[in-house]
Amino acid sequence: MKTLNIKNTILGTVLFFLTSFAFAHPTGNMITIGENVLWSYINPINDLNHYACVMIWTKGSQPKVFIQSEYAASDFMLYNNQNEIYIIERRFLQASDEFHIRVLKSTIGSQPKVIWDWFKDDYRIGEGGFFMLSDNQMVFGKYPEIYSSKKGEQPTKYFEFDLPIKRIRAVEDSQILLLDDEGCYLVQQNGSILEQWNELTDPSVQNSPLNRNQLFDADYSNGELLLSYWGRRSFDLIDAKGNRQIILQQTEPLTPHWVAFWNKEKLLFSSQLIFDGSTPKPHLTLLNEQNDQRVIWSIQ
Repeated sequence: MKTLNIKNTILGTVLFFLTSFAFAHPTGNMITIGENVLWSYINPINDLNHYACVMIWTKGSQPKVFIQSEYAASDFMLYNNQNEIYIIERRFLQASDEFHIRVLKSTIGSQPKVIWDWFKDDYRIGEGGFFMLSDNQMVFGKYPEIYSSKKGEQPTKYFEFDLPIKRIRAVEDSQILLLDDEGCYLVQQNGSILEQWNELTDPSVQNSPLNRNQLFDADYSNGELLLSYWGRRSFDLIDAKGNRQIILQQTEPLTPHWVAFWNKEKLLFSSQLIFDGSTPKPHLTLLNEQNDQRVIWSIQ
């Protein structure tokens, strides 16, 4: 497979991302597998052509590239089922103004293999979260619905839900965490609500990044809800009793993106966002049980 010619694509790629909210942050997410953490980003960091990568970090080592896309204007989205890693790779084709995706499968230490080859993507699959029911069927979020798609077939609604959903996440016990701009819902596979958290944004917040006072990401484990609150530039934790606290408050230009529980620790990913056309700069923090902070990856 050949890399897209930079001379032919750089102008269109830059214009596409500069006029898109997606350019304000790398599309993707963060997952944990045993002693490993993986997340989506771009590599090289300062390249406006936006070559996607998946980074990996293990305690005692430095973050490194796990997989690198050959394509400009690309993204990776991640899901893991125990030790199996599923990766959606997306690329933007300027000539046809289309997104195409494929699905890869891997484990730590092995080369990813293609299980769904490239196809046209009209739903921006994976951008709102996804998980695999099998190698031949996935579930994904696409505002305002939740869809299921079998390999080679068109998506259909997975279940009906009364509220518009912008992001989904597979969590413990085969449950699904649904996220909208202001709330979260823990549901079963049929969409029935087990627990919900409403009115999670503060309407008095001012000067939100891009004027979006919204939640960006969430994770759930053992009754606790971990939030990335884009609008307040904070990471919040709601315990099993419903008590909420800010566990990390950030200031401009740091803007919260992704969160993940990692055993009894918490991973908090943000980026420096300047909104001047420059690429985001990553800032990944590990918070231990004593709420001690350790910066894992930060590039100025």
